[in-house]
Amino acid sequence: MNRNTLIKLVHVGARKLFNNEDARREWQFAHTGHTSCKAMSNADMERLVTELRRKQALEPRRPPKRAGRVPFNRSNYMNKIEAQLASMGLSWQYAERIAYQVTGGNGNKPNTSPGIKRLEWVRKAEHFRAIIAALDVEQKKRGLLASVEELLKQLGKEMTYVETIVPEHMSGKWNRNRAWLRHIVEALKSEYNASQGDVPSRQFKEHKGDAKGLTFPPEIEP
Repeated sequence: MNRNTLIKLVHVGARKLFNNEDARREWQFAHTGHTSCKAMSNADMERLVTELRRKQALEPRRPPKRAGRVPFNRSNYMNKIEAQLASMGLSWQYAERIAYQVTGGNGNKPNTSPGIKRLEWVRKAEHFRAIIAALDVEQKKRGLLASVEELLKQLGKEMTYVETIVPEHMSGKWNRNRAWLRHIVEALKSEYNASQGDVPSRQFKEHKGDAKGLTFPPEIEP
């Protein structure tokens, strides 16, 4: 999907989802770290489009098609990749970008041949497994982000609330970090339970000045 199309989709969907410009910019910043599409990468805008579709502000994307081609190396690996893409409403091109990276593209493996750009040309099991693993990570990130949004909804808070409790260096980045997403989910669960009088909230510190309120989980202590 080209950049102009992505910008148009973000604007169309955001107009349906938000009543004012400030709310739209806050939402964009919470998901990408940028308030304007001009400052975003294509990948940033693709995430926004995915979120807008999930919120039904845009028409849902059809499951990925083969663009007129049937992979001649159809296998269990390809079936798995197709199912992963369909579950996230992503195209074959998304998986092909991953394939290109794991097979030496973008300078990741300079001592090997250039990256493979078509899934039909992938042959090694290790490359298929790497593609599937990358898609699995993306599924988990999206699932955790959906949990964050649902918990915020239950707490009556906006997505921008998370920006007030994460450390400065994670501002605009936490939504793509699986470790932080897990920690935020647990913290919000704790806060929700505390609000219901069930369990005291232990994940949040008292806000003092400009200090962020969310403690570091051990596995991501800076």
